[in-house]
Amino acid sequence: MLHSCGLADEGASTRVPVRTARVRVIEGIPRLVINDQPVPARIFWGAPGRGVVPAGPVGQEIKFEFTALEDGEGRATLHLRFGSLPGFIFLDSVRIVDTETGEKLFSCDFESDADFAANWSVWPPDERNTVGRVSWRSDAGKDGTGCLAVRLQEPRNGRWPDFHIYSRPTLPIVQGRHYRVSLWLKADLERKVIIAIYRPGNPFVFLGGPPGPFPSQVRLAAQAGVNLVSFPIPMPWPRPGEKPEWTAVDTVCREVLDSNPNALLIPRIPMDPPAWWIAAHPDHAMKWDQPGQDRVPASVASSLYREEAAARLRELVVHLEQVWGDHVAGYHPCGQNTGEWFYEDTWGTALSDYSPATAEAWQRWLKSKYATDEALQQAWDNRTVRLNSVDLPTPQRRRSQPSGLLHRPRSEQDLIDFAEFQQEVMAECVCHFARAVREASAGRKLVVFFYGYTFEFGAIRNGPATSGHYGLEKVLQSPDIDILCSPISYWDRGLGGSAPAMSAAESVMRAGKLWLFEDDTRTYLAKDSRFPGWIDGADTLADSQSLLLRNTAEVALRHFGTWWMDLGATGWFDDPQLWKVMRSLQPLDQAMLTRGPPFTPDVAAVVDEKSIMHAAFGSDAVTRPLIYEVRRPLGRMGTPYGQYLLSDVFKGNVSAKMLVFLAAWRLSKEERTQLRRATEGRLKVWCYAPGYLTGGEDPKTAMKELTGFEVEEVKDTKAWAEPTERGRKLGLSQGFGVKQEIRPLFAVTDANSDEVLATYPNGKAAVVLRRLPDGPSLFVGVPHLTSELLRLAARQGGVHLFTEEDANIYANGPFIALHAAHDGVLAIDVGTDTNVWDYVTGESLGKGPRLSLAMKKGETRILVCQERIVATATDGGGAEE
Repeated sequence: MLHSCGLADEGASTRVPVRTARVRVIEGIPRLVINDQPVPARIFWGAPGRGVVPAGPVGQEIKFEFTALEDGEGRATLHLRFGSLPGFIFLDSVRIVDTETGEKLFSCDFESDADFAANWSVWPPDERNTVGRVSWRSDAGKDGTGCLAVRLQEPRNGRWPDFHIYSRPTLPIVQGRHYRVSLWLKADLERKVIIAIYRPGNPFVFLGGPPGPFPSQVRLAAQAGVNLVSFPIPMPWPRPGEKPEWTAVDTVCREVLDSNPNALLIPRIPMDPPAWWIAAHPDHAMKWDQPGQDRVPASVASSLYREEAAARLRELVVHLEQVWGDHVAGYHPCGQNTGEWFYEDTWGTALSDYSPATAEAWQRWLKSKYATDEALQQAWDNRTVRLNSVDLPTPQRRRSQPSGLLHRPRSEQDLIDFAEFQQEVMAECVCHFARAVREASAGRKLVVFFYGYTFEFGAIRNGPATSGHYGLEKVLQSPDIDILCSPISYWDRGLGGSAPAMSAAESVMRAGKLWLFEDDTRTYLAKDSRFPGWIDGADTLADSQSLLLRNTAEVALRHFGTWWMDLGATGWFDDPQLWKVMRSLQPLDQAMLTRGPPFTPDVAAVVDEKSIMHAAFGSDAVTRPLIYEVRRPLGRMGTPYGQYLLSDVFKGNVSAKMLVFLAAWRLSKEERTQLRRATEGRLKVWCYAPGYLTGGEDPKTAMKELTGFEVEEVKDTKAWAEPTERGRKLGLSQGFGVKQEIRPLFAVTDANSDEVLATYPNGKAAVVLRRLPDGPSLFVGVPHLTSELLRLAARQGGVHLFTEEDANIYANGPFIALHAAHDGVLAIDVGTDTNVWDYVTGESLGKGPRLSLAMKKGETRILVCQERIVATATDGGGAEE
């Protein structure tokens, strides 16, 4: 099976030039289409130019040779990176020799404390280095002599900086010359050390190093039919009057194609300006109310940054199209925090952005929205504010909770407006750069962006909106974006978990964009890593395969794209046994590509972006359990669910039988009426404070109109619900919620005893189930849901449950993917009396509707109903019957 543009697997090049690579909606499903041929969006992501050597408790001499890819211009330096595993590394006897002349270009034996100071430097050199310390040891080196001791510790702020050491004397490396490098290494724990020689500059140019895992993984991907390759490249950003340096860009592209001549390139492009630009334009750099940031990018509100960055981006894309265009499938611009277009340091305690550029943009935004001082004063209920002098909300104001965890209109409209402003500014920046790529590539290539982490940012202490990721609906309207992506959620991704999406992914798909999972699973080959999600990684080959099988089956059944990511650039996927998982799923991919129906699950989890603008500082007491953590019980309820924006429900784009409104706090009277009409006859789960925020109407009246329940605000009680006798009869066995007082909090006042399923500690009705003329409704006052409550609701709404116990289920077409949440026998109801097979083994499992499967926690199985479709054999063969 061919996965890229009709190209052959690894071997002699039969490459067809890439004329077009775009996403096109075919029969209601966004598809990756290359040269007019739909192909599975399956990609490998790795980082070229990263040589890796092992280090462990037994000291050893490391030797490697390389031929310089480019000229060092008398400025080359040797760099060593030690990963993100706390512990000690000992370094001694570093040599670099020209093999032709025998000339010793560099030599350091660390015979005294002065050797390091004379020959090496540490990066970062300032307070940003919270993890690494170097010292001289007199007796720990080779043959018991002196050596350099590097001590790594966990960072205080949870973020590992790019700690490394590099040689200070410049090395006279010459292009085409051959060199030998040797050094002695020892570590208290098994780890990988990255070694590379660079020519410093803007950007740094890789000259050589030991063999790295990137070429091997590119070849393994090709053997599994995956020719799409994504990888980072530098962004040349010269000073005024200087010309861009393309050497580093071309070197990286060449390395990819040397590894697989049939590769289709999707370079990842950094959009943050260089340090000299920030120094030259301090008013356009991001600013926080607290110190301690690892780095300072440009403010996305700065029109100067946007225009200059877009110019550099266009120039880069034009160069790549001219030199490598026949190989390029698309472009992925990245910026801000970890390149994912959320405000730098979002997960920290500081508030951004207090730069002068942002203050100016804020005034322009308010003038555009309100036009006159009188309109602003009325909206803010403040007769003193003026459009020409209004300042950014102070940090004290932004951390205030005048009305509790949800900001009220008018009295807190300045905070609501600023939240909306932050989303629009970020969304406009993303769309601006997308347009630059679209124009520079003549509209022929993919445009890829990280954005829209609707569910993931529910866990932010400062409030979800401080991320800037709640302008998704605006971004979805851009014609210049093909693919939106994120990592698999870092919540519930481990063995037994559901691997949820960070975004309202089904809304992304319904807008004609492709949603893509970055599968940065920590495999068993990355035990020494401390990247995000490391604690939920796999420690064995079998567990790695099970996680990858779960993840890739999910994206196939939801029609997502994915890339398998060597996040640490140390060979996380450098094992043919891992790539067997990708190959084994080719028949499933092909079936879903050619005849798979759209993913239309019976359950929809819904979030309203406008409501999120009201989430105050500290609102994670609500949004973390209700929007972030809720994906765990949703994933285990026994049937698939989709993730949507409320705007899609308004539009009639969500056909689910059961709608779970996680954040529907701010609705106008017209919207309330529209929502009731759009959901008529279907089960509604109204979570925490539905319809509470109004434009001056009585909140209780608005909530009654929306939900059908009479409510009252309750105080002096924890937001915790304990099942009633009625609730226990219907399947509730445990209490749930948050064991703290929160404001606001609501109870139902007009429920009879048969309707009340759970009560607050004060005895008032917290969870109420009622059948109304427009369908059944479940009111859940606490900001939390459980899998058993969701199953209870599903039964009331006529939703098919594949199982009545906790298990992670993904289903579409003839396929049902199961990932066990615990050990035991899982009773499955496939829904019909059809024949059922095990997709991976081809084994007949009997005839439905009911089956019993013995499974271990973390085990993944894929069932096929009606027709027998079998995984591709591990020897490269396969069958589809």
